[in-house]
Amino acid sequence: MAFRPLPLAGITLLTAVALLPAVADARPMEVSCTVLLPPAPVAGLPGTLRMVEKLTVPPGADAHRHKHDIDELVEVLSGSGHLSIDGKPDAELKPGVVVEVPPNTLHQQHNGSETEPLVYTATFIGKAGAHLLTRYAGEKDQPAGCPHSLAKK
Repeated sequence: MAFRPLPLAGITLLTAVALLPAVADARPMEVSCTVLLPPAPVAGLPGTLRMVEKLTVPPGADAHRHKHDIDELVEVLSGSGHLSIDGKPDAELKPGVVVEVPPNTLHQQHNGSETEPLVYTATFIGKAGAHLLTRYAGEKDQPAGCPHSLAKK
């Protein structure tokens, strides 16, 4: 995916982030999600949370650009693509690869195939509380538990 330059004179960083989908080469954004392990405390570690989800990004599609307030471990089950993590080089996604996404870090999964879905698990671990998925481009924050599913077009 190629991004066109965005002049930043007079535009705040938050505004620039919100405008990214409008200035990028648009790809579909449809992610399906299943909770494999619902949110619960980590055994023996009071005040913690763990949750596991299985996500599928369709061929030729991207997940939405977002962040979480807890740590996320992405493990690729099948398919290929890359994971954009702000402040770091893109991580290649292929079966067997595990990538850590630190808390409060903007990231986005991209399916690199036009024919095969990208399937991965997302394991969330962190402090217990109201875990949120924060979206951009005008979408509201939502509580965790497979909030990744977007309305079908």
